[in-house]
Amino acid sequence: MAAMRWMGFAAGFVALLGSPGMAAPRLVLDYRNPQVRTQWPSYAPAERAAVARALEGAPEAIRTDMGRSFAIIGDARGAYTTTGTRERIYLIQQKAPVAIDPFPNAPAPVLLVLAEGAAPRFYRLTTKAQFQRLVASADADRDGRDEVLLESTVMNMGQSISAVTVLRLDPATETAPEVQTLPEVVSESCDAGRGPRTRTVAAITVAEGGGFQAQRFPLPCG
Repeated sequence: MAAMRWMGFAAGFVALLGSPGMAAPRLVLDYRNPQVRTQWPSYAPAERAAVARALEGAPEAIRTDMGRSFAIIGDARGAYTTTGTRERIYLIQQKAPVAIDPFPNAPAPVLLVLAEGAAPRFYRLTTKAQFQRLVASADADRDGRDEVLLESTVMNMGQSISAVTVLRLDPATETAPEVQTLPEVVSESCDAGRGPRTRTVAAITVAEGGGFQAQRFPLPCG
């Protein structure tokens, strides 16, 4: 059985990479890796203090919304506002997310962009949802600036479904509009009291024509 599972995983990996001679798609996020599915962002006190100092320069509405007990729920490095820059981006919410309450009455999340020698930049997101994590970033449209991938999860009656929302920062308007949604990057009912116990996860790559694509693979619950 273990050999069959490994063969299935290997076959999926070959399918993801393509045939010999073909350029392999760029792998951005692989939910087949258990650490990708379960690792929670954590930050040393010094890094949290640096983010807190940056928030002191935010517009008053953001400072009021986030308060002093804000949650940092993921970060990435790349170029987000200008091509060729080296920036760090953080996802910040007033509170850590709860999967059983994906649409709470909570302030809008904020993307904070930091770069050496530059003032912090703030991008206030929609109030329609709270996110679980900032999970990755990559330049899928090949314009020299990275898009940001945010994960959201809904849990009900032992079933958990995660989606990834792709945002592209617009420095001119200080907004981060949604440009793509990848549904069901993780779908599992391993803890369901009734019905079949299943788990399907996705590997996310940069699509050949731009944007991101998700290829899904079944995984055992055990």
